Amino acid sequence: MPSIEIICLGQRKPTDFCYLPCAVEAETTLLSHRGPNPLFQADFDTLQGCIYHLGGSCLRFPGVRQRHAYTAANLCTEWWEFLEFKPRYKLAVQILLKTLLAASPEGKLLFTSDYQFGPNKIRRYKRPITLEQFWQRHDDQKLWVNASFSIIRGGKIKR
Repeated sequence: MPSIEIICLGQRKPTDFCYLPCAVEAETTLLSHRGPNPLFQADFDTLQGCIYHLGGSCLRFPGVRQRHAYTAANLCTEWWEFLEFKPRYKLAVQILLKTLLAASPEGKLLFTSDYQFGPNKIRRYKRPITLEQFWQRHDDQKLWVNASFSIIRGGKIKR
């Protein structure tokens, strides 16, 4: 099942997203929940900030959380090759990303998706994108699985 993890660079204290319709676990230790071999842990080890793990709405309940893996599968209509959020969760993810960008002292997030049965190719995009470009990729079905993106605050960046 897919993991979606977001690091808010430079953030010292996690933001509470309990009001969102999906589960969001936040920690100051940048440790991926995806095991046994998370794709981006080595990248996380070089960063400082808070990590946010996205999960299905059922994971908001402690009894369910204790018995089931923390996965973002229920948030998506597609996760085998690219990510596509279900319409009911897209706004929640938009709010989360916008809030985290504003909270980052560096004005930067690292967005990762990790699906153990996904494409063999791991993509680490070096060139940062804006939030607008992130959502354009989402809508164009070009938000690849097993990929990491740096999302930055600010003006438009040319494609």
